[in-house]
Amino acid sequence: MPTASADTTDPVWTCRASAAYVELDPLLGSQRVEPIQANGFPDRDTPDRAQCAKADQGVPNITIPPGPENPGLQLTLQAPFARTNIQPELGPAREQTASATGGVTDPVAIDLGPGQLVIAARGVTSQALARCVSGAPELTGSSAVAELTINGNVIAIPPGQDEVVIDQLLPLVRIVLNEKVVEGSATSDDQALTQRAVHVQLLAVPGGMPVANVVLGESKVDRHGATCAPPPPPPTCPEGSVAQPGSDPLVCALTVTAPCPAGSTADPAAGGACVVVRQAPPAACPNGTVRDPNTSNCILLVQRPCPAGATSDPQTRVCVVNNTGTGTGSDGNGINGSNGGIGSANGPRVTCGRVSMRFVLNRRQSITNRFGRRLVTRGRLVTCGRNPRPIVGAKIDVTHVIRGGKRLTKTGLRSRPGGRLTLILPLNLRTRSIQYSYRPDLRRQRVSSRRTLRLTVRSNNTGRILR
Repeated sequence: MPTASADTTDPVWTCRASAAYVELDPLLGSQRVEPIQANGFPDRDTPDRAQCAKADQGVPNITIPPGPENPGLQLTLQAPFARTNIQPELGPAREQTASATGGVTDPVAIDLGPGQLVIAARGVTSQALARCVSGAPELTGSSAVAELTINGNVIAIPPGQDEVVIDQLLPLVRIVLNEKVVEGSATSDDQALTQRAVHVQLLAVPGGMPVANVVLGESKVDRHGATCAPPPPPPTCPEGSVAQPGSDPLVCALTVTAPCPAGSTADPAAGGACVVVRQAPPAACPNGTVRDPNTSNCILLVQRPCPAGATSDPQTRVCVVNNTGTGTGSDGNGINGSNGGIGSANGPRVTCGRVSMRFVLNRRQSITNRFGRRLVTRGRLVTCGRNPRPIVGAKIDVTHVIRGGKRLTKTGLRSRPGGRLTLILPLNLRTRSIQYSYRPDLRRQRVSSRRTLRLTVRSNNTGRILR
């Protein structure tokens, strides 16, 4: 069974491995007959889990479908296996390596007859690897087939060659060895590599769509997000403020100059304190005042009125605003309620933002899902108006509305460079609505934009809706 792996938010690696599977269209729809697979689902449309994890599956032998009689398509597998791994299990994606390996150690037979056409192979293996090399993602794969026979006749396999097409059974049976399927590139948001040792397609008519796909030894690795991006720079204080020594998280102190109250003036000789001057009397100064040794006048010290959110420092006689957080942005992201910056975390303060979100699986705002299958949501946060710009470093309020209208508030979602938003949902969710809300000012409850996604979850066994 898969174990816990790395962080559950983008960027992440995903991985999957399979010893063998069969797809029958339209008989099985998107479902696969796939008894030995690691870190995945037996489904053609949604075969991958949300992140790579360590898993290991295998049996001594198995027949697909089971039984002594061949219904027209039967696989016999000796020592099938499927393994996935990620190292280290916990840590940033840029420091991890994801891998997948699948195949059949001993002879495997594909009976298409029954008994009339048998494709057999030996030493079927595939492997795929994903990692960062010199700051860029690298996805590689390889596979091998030691021997291939058709009805007992050995088929020559060119050594060291990818995408070997066996044409002896064309046009109704197509066999491809060492097949490699690449999706995306190192510069795209998502990237995937699938390596197959043996791929057999059965066609109803020459050149038509396959009615059956048989795959032996498949390994797959994926990248979601900027897995190889360097770590973000440490937070800094905005201009005019100073980091407090030893503070973790960062605390920035900002001095604010306030005007003196009516009837008083700032006295440079008194360190900028506000004073009310009385001409020097012949006797002692009145209570509450002190004599200025330079002028012999009696002066009354008056506290400066500090603005909202600031406190007076009696030693320096200045108003201090303490900000706990990143300390970035024109007003300081987090200072005075600021929530994100325009273009970057250090950008101008945001007054209005628009949030968009969708399910990655179907690119829509509603989806019907099977219980136990993890889902990923993605979107973007931009400014309002005709020329929207990304909002970076902003906190998004995430609220789950479940049965009976109960509301559960989640935290931790922030916008990344480009205003991108990614949230991998927990496992075993039931039917609910998920609201993503943006507040430009964290001190207030005003929401400038809210997006609601609707999730319907059905039971794997009965198909009924789980609430």
